[in-house]
Amino acid sequence: MNINLSIDGFKKGNVYLQKIQDSALVNIDSVFVQNGNIIKLKHKISSPEIFYINLDISNSEKRIEFFGEKGDILIKTNLKKFNSEFEITGSFNDSVYRNYLKIIKQFNYNRLDLIKQSINKSQKKELDSVIVIEEKIENLNKRQYLYSLNFAVTNSNSHVSPLIALNEFSKNKVLLDTIIKSLNKEILISKYGKRLKATLNKIDDL
Repeated sequence: MNINLSIDGFKKGNVYLQKIQDSALVNIDSVFVQNGNIIKLKHKISSPEIFYINLDISNSEKRIEFFGEKGDILIKTNLKKFNSEFEITGSFNDSVYRNYLKIIKQFNYNRLDLIKQSINKSQKKELDSVIVIEEKIENLNKRQYLYSLNFAVTNSNSHVSPLIALNEFSKNKVLLDTIIKSLNKEILISKYGKRLKATLNKIDDL
C-alpha cells in the first residue's frame, strides 16, 4: 500500500501512519515534513483493513481513519480541518466504508437531537413527552441496527462487511452466521473475515 498525502497549510512536522495491532494503536510508518510537499507513506498488507493518518500521536481525536488496501491511495486534506474535510481515492473498500459512515452519522445526529429534546422535556417535568421521545430513540436504534445488518449483507463483496459484523453483532450468533454465509472466499480468508469466523467459533464454544 502506497499512500500519497497532501495537507494544505501543513509546512513542517511529523506525519504518522498507524493501525491497531494486538489491541494497541501502533506507528507503522512516519515521515518528517519540512517543505509541505506531497507526503509518501507505505506499508505492506495482506488484505484491506483500517488505518489512521495522524499528526499528533497524543491526540486520537485529530486523526483520519480510512480503509487501506493494496495499490496507490491518494488522500487530500487541509491542516485547519484535517480529519473533517478530506478526500480519499484509490481504495474501493474505503468508498464503501464512507457510504456506510454517512448514514450512521445521520442516525447519530438524529439520536443526539432526540436526547436533547428528552432532557429539555424532563427539566420541564413533561414526563409524557419524555416517554414518547424515549420510544422514538428506541425505534431509531432498531432502524440503525437493521441498516447495519442489511449493509453488511448487501456489501458482502467488501471487507467492510466483516468489520461491521465485528463492531455491531459480535455477540449475536445468528446474525454473525448470516453475514459469514454471504461473504465470498476472498473476504472469508482476509484479516477481518478470519476474525469474524473466530468470533463465531467462540460463541459456539460457550
